[in-house]
Amino acid sequence: MADTDTLIRSWAEALSSPVTLTLHTTGTHTSDEMKRFGQHLAHTAGENLVLALKKGEAPLPFFQTEKGLKFFTLPGKKLLELLLYAMAEDPDAMAEVLASALQRLELPATLDLFVAEACPFCPRIARQLITLALQSPHIHLSLYDGTLFREEAEHRGVQAAPTLIYDGDMRWSGQFDVASAMEVAAGRSPEDLSPNALRALLEEGQASRVTAMMAEAEKPFESMTTLLADEKWSIRLGAMVVMEELAETHPTIVSQTAATLLARRSTLNPGALGDIIYIAGLSGDPVHLSTLREILAGPCDDALQDAVDEALEALAEKASS
Repeated sequence: MADTDTLIRSWAEALSSPVTLTLHTTGTHTSDEMKRFGQHLAHTAGENLVLALKKGEAPLPFFQTEKGLKFFTLPGKKLLELLLYAMAEDPDAMAEVLASALQRLELPATLDLFVAEACPFCPRIARQLITLALQSPHIHLSLYDGTLFREEAEHRGVQAAPTLIYDGDMRWSGQFDVASAMEVAAGRSPEDLSPNALRALLEEGQASRVTAMMAEAEKPFESMTTLLADEKWSIRLGAMVVMEELAETHPTIVSQTAATLLARRSTLNPGALGDIIYIAGLSGDPVHLSTLREILAGPCDDALQDAVDEALEALAEKASS
């Protein structure tokens, strides 16, 4: 503890102004341990570090820096050094090959890095990725202690540290080359973006950019259908804005998206189904008439009936115009 306390004080003294570290709590034993660690960290750092507590919506507790980096960790010395670096004022200079990949990165990249305190390769790779995240708003980095959150690691199929998971599917393990991984991220097609990456764009207020990407591709995005089917209205909202914008210029994409979701309407919750019915009407495509009438003829509450009636009216207006 004495070694880490010295490290913390040295880091705090180097700051020119206070920083805030937020702990998203879950009420679990691990969350309580992370809270105690955070309180000790703030106490040792003094007035240059403020610990903020926030009841989290995610299933796992995590620390979040002011730059948005997430640490699902209960740091020992190595992981503590990484957390402090993520909150420091001056990131490392980047190698030219990393800077080149970063310049080409125009879309959000969701990066989940699983590490372990005993891993000899993790600090170097993690520090490189933290440096990238500090210098690019497109990189959304989460660092997981795979030993602390063993079930999460097993659920994600992580078998070694370090393991980097990009956009929910692509992965690298062991002594991988960060620059090569970022080259893959920089070259990814918009239509291949994961739901999380697409959601990140929408939450950044870039619905029009997503609209333009789908219009250029001239076809639906699978990730967009995933967002539109989500149970949470807050997640569907940005996707609905994209559908409304596309309806003006590319109604066929809207119609195809609606058809895909209406085909699995039995799996949608009522709120999501109501939204899909709305975009079916928005598309102006009469191909949806029979499906809408089937919905109206089946078990249908007042809210769903209103949604179908409005969609049918929209289709009728489109047909007569």
